[in-house]
Amino acid sequence: MVPDMGSHTPKNILIVGAAGFIASNVANKLVRSYPDYKMVVFDELDYCSNMKNLIPSKPSPNFKFVKGDIGSADLVNYLLITETIDTIMHCATQTHVDNSFGNSFEFTKNIIYGTPVLLEARKVTGQIRKFSQVSTDEVYGETDEDNNSSRVVSKFCSTPNICL
Repeated sequence: MVPDMGSHTPKNILIVGAAGFIASNVANKLVRSYPDYKMVVFDELDYCSNMKNLIPSKPSPNFKFVKGDIGSADLVNYLLITETIDTIMHCATQTHVDNSFGNSFEFTKNIIYGTPVLLEARKVTGQIRKFSQVSTDEVYGETDEDNNSSRVVSKFCSTPNICL
């Protein structure tokens, strides 16, 4: 059973894709602003991530880095349980969506396989109160200011159940 996500104050946050541009800035801000919250940052460290992005957070006692693959259900479940994670911020994706047309497996692994691994881990552990997925215009497309809608750029996000 999935817990009610109504009123929830996060205490132990897993940030997936944390060495990427967006997630590293979020992680650094959260580590600094909420010293009582534990930030477990998780990243595969591929071409679109960089540990240097997390240098401001490394000395903080509420910061922990774990190198790993989002597709490893065993590792994800282990992290959720051992770190008593109650909140997931899923920011893992590949940048430069044009690369998806030549190397679709990497994009598929993170977006189409990795997301369900996280969602299944949420269901199995029963302890996640909040799950957020974050991406960029490279996946969702730029916002049309006239009607406030967006178009999907990547063929891997053409299914609303996957990316919305």
